[in-house]
Amino acid sequence: MKGLFRVRTLTDAMSQEQDNFLLLRLVAASLVIYGHGPAISGDTTHPDLFTWLGWGIYSGDLAVNAFFVISGFMITGSYLRRRHLPGFLWARFLRIYPAYAFCLLGSAFLLGAAFTELPLRDYLHAPQVMHYVAKNLELGRYLAYHLPGVFTGNPMDGAVNGSIWTLPAEVRMYLWVAIAGSLGILGRRYLAITLIVALFVWGLLRPSNIPLVPLPDFIHLAAYFAVGAFCFVNRQWVPVGWPVALVAIALAWLLRDSQLYPFAMGAALVSFVFAFAYAIPWHGYNRFDDYSYGVYLWGFPIQQAVAHQWPGMSSPANALISWPMACLLAMFSWHVVEKPALSLKSLPRKIYLRVKPTAHREIRGVAADGRGTM
Repeated sequence: MKGLFRVRTLTDAMSQEQDNFLLLRLVAASLVIYGHGPAISGDTTHPDLFTWLGWGIYSGDLAVNAFFVISGFMITGSYLRRRHLPGFLWARFLRIYPAYAFCLLGSAFLLGAAFTELPLRDYLHAPQVMHYVAKNLELGRYLAYHLPGVFTGNPMDGAVNGSIWTLPAEVRMYLWVAIAGSLGILGRRYLAITLIVALFVWGLLRPSNIPLVPLPDFIHLAAYFAVGAFCFVNRQWVPVGWPVALVAIALAWLLRDSQLYPFAMGAALVSFVFAFAYAIPWHGYNRFDDYSYGVYLWGFPIQQAVAHQWPGMSSPANALISWPMACLLAMFSWHVVEKPALSLKSLPRKIYLRVKPTAHREIRGVAADGRGTM
């Protein structure tokens, strides 16, 4: 219990053998399912818990914001550890696209085919089906959310997967890290701080003109990602612990009716994320695999299917029934799609070593005599 209430820096916390980010991401993905329950089921009698408590934010937004804090922190660290642009971009591609493509194809040709009101032949020949897959794979500014005749009678009329709206923002944040890293900014703390602060101010004053952030809905996601990146860059002095989180949460509660509330809430969420990750001594969930992305991707379409099959169901019941089904699909996605894809992370390095064996021998020679070490 003593360890629960100590305060240390992020650097000290990161030196421990294990953390709870794996569990935190699963909790966040599950919270998104819970948060979508009222809108998908059409149930107005069971308000979202965080809204009901007076926080002014619903659980789905809270969970997505936490995802972006975690992502900013971990993706920045990933680049700085790798410092190899092709390898970084390839790793990001493998983390996002295989599971995403599997979800799009499964939604279009299995889930959609099962729930469409059209004759199956007409559905499969409808151009909107391939458009749903192709358009969403672009991860452009605007995504396709509808399939012909699918979920048209649901309270959220026809939307197949509303959760995917965050993925274009996520990918654009990866590009910002790649640009800042390749220019040498990310590896120099004061330059990185200057860039992050400048972008933050830019977002406050001219939010419609930030490069790679083309939609207003992306602004707050980018801000949370930037805060996560800021925390990694300044990990030597960022405090971590439940006392820090509790003070930040209390301050956010006191400021909830003021103009400072969004900033106080952001600080509270960031403090909670790192306290959860590093200040809980139990790490039992780390025996399992990373199902959070699959739960996030499949939660919404499964909830729509449940709402279609059992109309009038309460929002807690919708979430409760949908969650284990989303988990099962996430497990399948991880073991059949994601994990095999992630095993290819080292492919760019292997190709490089095969094409440039001489360069590899030179690098090894420099490292061996100490001139190439950091």
